[in-house]
Amino acid sequence: MNELIKLIEAFERRCGFKISVHDYSGRLWSYLQMKRQRHDSGYCDCIKEKYGIDKCLFFEKRRVLLVLARYPDGFFKICHGGIIEYAAPIIKDASILGTMFIGFFRLKDVSLIPDAIVCRSECCDFAPELNNKLYKGIQCIDKNDFKDIAEIAKTLKFRIEAQLATEEKIFISHEEKTKWEIDRYIGQNFQKDISIQHLAKHLCLSVSRTGQLVRKLFNMTYPELLNRNRIDNAKILLSSTSLSISETAYRCGFSDAAYFHRIFKKLEKINPGEYKIRNNKIKNMFT
Repeated sequence: MNELIKLIEAFERRCGFKISVHDYSGRLWSYLQMKRQRHDSGYCDCIKEKYGIDKCLFFEKRRVLLVLARYPDGFFKICHGGIIEYAAPIIKDASILGTMFIGFFRLKDVSLIPDAIVCRSECCDFAPELNNKLYKGIQCIDKNDFKDIAEIAKTLKFRIEAQLATEEKIFISHEEKTKWEIDRYIGQNFQKDISIQHLAKHLCLSVSRTGQLVRKLFNMTYPELLNRNRIDNAKILLSSTSLSISETAYRCGFSDAAYFHRIFKKLEKINPGEYKIRNNKIKNMFT
């Protein structure tokens, strides 16, 4: 476990706040567990099921990104589901590498939105599920809490940026740096039709040398490594969205749904339809 993960986990234990990170640059990929790259919340899953994931993506990728440049220290946002988070850009060399989100919180009175919340859905989109058991279980905050949360969040943001700057300078060997670069490339491009030739060109190596390195560094072939990444991301979509099996396969880089079905069952010992049903049953137990 690297020092960045240790820092985040220590913060969560001490403050009781959840932390996730959206990676825009691909440079954070190898430092964070996959679970940290999505909003891991049962209530979020319910909102996505009811209103669709596209509304969430529009809010996060359009409105939040527009506000980031104006608030380099971070800001509070509230989504259409009534969830409040503190969003802080992770900056290195004057570039925004990603966004750190701290939360989740909810308001005691949703009819009164504090001025501290500078980014929110439009009034017509704002529809928190007030009677949802999972929503009621989210930590409630009032106007007196916002300043403290912001100060804590800014401290963590600066610590993450400092730690990231340190970790990016230290590679035990050239091979470790190559492994990090392979991880980053596949993490950014798994949705596309990327062959080992594409990876070899990116690394400025021959195809045979690239294949040797993948087998040595990951103990699997390039197709196995690519499929593992695609299936891991498919599991996230199957667990948190209402997308069909075919659409999930397409979004994760599989052009053939039957092939996706075969690879998923091979790696997970269960077919994607059964996986989706099982996870939906687990979610429904808490709603």
